[in-house]
Amino acid sequence: MAENSNFLQPSVPKFEGYYEHWLMLNENLLRSKEYWPLIENGVTVAPPNATAEQLRVANESKLRD
Repeated sequence: MAENSNFLQPSVPKFEGYYEHWLMLNENLLRSKEYWPLIENGVTVAPPNATAEQLRVANESKLRD
């Protein structure tokens, strides 16, 4: 049954010498998977002795299902 699956896995575009085109394809892929905010904003990491507020902010910046 898995052989007859109609779902296609998106492939990461391979760089073939055209940077602007490759950049656009990768950005579109990341936006479609909702990963783009990680690129723009980054992920907040809580320090070792974090307060409750710092832990909350760090947890909110992570991806969720």
